[in-house]
Amino acid sequence: MSWPRVARVALIIVVVVLALTAQLQIWSSPAAYDVGGRLLNAAVALLYTLPLLVARRWPLTVLVVVLGAVALDYGLDGHGGQQWFAILIAVFSLGSYATSMASAIGMVLVGAATLAVDIPRLQQGDPVDEVLPGWFVLAGAWGLGAWLQRRRVALADLTQEAEALARDRDEATRAAVAYERARIARELHDLVAHSMAVIVLQAQAGSRVLENDVDAARRAFGAIESSGREGLNELRRLLDILVVDPTPNEIDPRPGVEQVERLAERVREAGLPVVLAVSGDPRPLPPGVDVSAYRIVQEALTNILKHAGRATASVAVAYRPGEVELSISDDGTATTQRGAQQSSPGHGLIGMRERAQLFGGSLEAGPAPTGGFRVRAVLSTEAR
Repeated sequence: MSWPRVARVALIIVVVVLALTAQLQIWSSPAAYDVGGRLLNAAVALLYTLPLLVARRWPLTVLVVVLGAVALDYGLDGHGGQQWFAILIAVFSLGSYATSMASAIGMVLVGAATLAVDIPRLQQGDPVDEVLPGWFVLAGAWGLGAWLQRRRVALADLTQEAEALARDRDEATRAAVAYERARIARELHDLVAHSMAVIVLQAQAGSRVLENDVDAARRAFGAIESSGREGLNELRRLLDILVVDPTPNEIDPRPGVEQVERLAERVREAGLPVVLAVSGDPRPLPPGVDVSAYRIVQEALTNILKHAGRATASVAVAYRPGEVELSISDDGTATTQRGAQQSSPGHGLIGMRERAQLFGGSLEAGPAPTGGFRVRAVLSTEAR
């Protein structure tokens, strides 16, 4: 049960107990008035207790009603301390739920009513130390309510700020995904254009040798079939993402897994030791898979350069039937690297994950069992 609900239930219990005790005192105490007088006192007691149930919604109105009912009860020679507790609850509700203007008006009314009661008491000789404590109690009740109201407002502001930050983070993530998809789309566009160009050239060559060299024509048409299949696969992936980047930029000409060694050498020159290991049976990969595998390794090594500090990087490329696995790890500070990557949601892990998922694979990233940070990606090499 939430705290606001607990507070409302507690208020209901207090008000009900207050009303019942007031009624019990009216009907059980020996009084000088008849049944009609008791009925009138009972009705007035309900008037200064039951409205407290809605003090959260109409704090100033309830305070006015309670003050008026208590004044009427004193005029009827009412007895008991329920009136004082009712006023305290009304004053607390005023500080807790009323606006600044309504709160000021209510406290002026409370002060006037208190003076109207205390001045005759002082004139009759009541000691000051018996009169002043009531003022402090009233001020304390109002101050506690006002403090709770400020806390609720501050908590609401913090909640709104957290929600706004969450929305901004989600928007930044969506923008990063859109950017990475646009970048992949440009690369796939180049691959499709390359396949179409090969098809055109091979078709021209095949038509020229069709009558004189059947074997050469057969090889040309085989190349057309292979390039066509590759082009269709890449075009299908390109249509899957359907992202248009309004600010296209130049990309490197057809990088691939074969260039990972050259990439590792450039990273070594930048000051990061890199150990490269290749296992399995190296084979040509589909163009889109080849480019994305290279980009994942490139992005992971870039993140290590940025965030891992003094470290050594390891890159493992494993060829398996129907897939290729990439593992990029370091022995740097995993916590630092992970925090830095997560604080920049527009780069790094988002782009790598998009590339892996585009080719029917997956990506895992996190602290390595032996320390440091590890990125593991699996990409399918089978046409979808």
